[in-house]
Amino acid sequence: GSESPARDAEVLEMLATLLDRLGVSDWRLELNSVGCAHDRKRFDDALRKALKPVVHKMCADCQRRATANPLRVFDCKVPEDQPIIEKLPRVLHYLDEACQKHFAEVQELLQAVGVPFVINDRLGRGLDYYTRTAFEFAHGALGAQNAILGGGRYDGLSEALGGPRAPGIGFAIGEDRLVLALQESAEA
Repeated sequence: GSESPARDAEVLEMLATLLDRLGVSDWRLELNSVGCAHDRKRFDDALRKALKPVVHKMCADCQRRATANPLRVFDCKVPEDQPIIEKLPRVLHYLDEACQKHFAEVQELLQAVGVPFVINDRLGRGLDYYTRTAFEFAHGALGAQNAILGGGRYDGLSEALGGPRAPGIGFAIGEDRLVLALQESAEA
């Protein structure tokens, strides 16, 4: 089914193959699970509680993000904020049993087909409609904004927009970053 861990792994394998065939070398797949809506609520509550006593020490963007969408705090690149961010709760500790199992199966399937990945427990994509699998393919030569493409599972998005039940997984490619990664790989 389209909600299965196998579908997630198939999409990630397809994207890894695409980058390889395009000649993008040294890509890195970063993987996380943002859980289901129930997990996200529990995590959001814990994150807001953890941010409350420390957010005043953080940059203006983080102060705004902490109110509007606390997950976005994990996207902060300000060096002075990193020690605070490192101590914040992570969504992986709030996954229910079904979401833990889904994430473990995605990892097992990727290992079985030889797609290397790293767990990035700060990766949240910052979008409320993502469920379970979230990912980015990054390229180290691009600096702080190193994501070539990213995406995730978005079960429930169609229903939230008034449509029929339509679970799925998708991604977006940053064409400018993909071109830079291709140029960097060609020069290496």
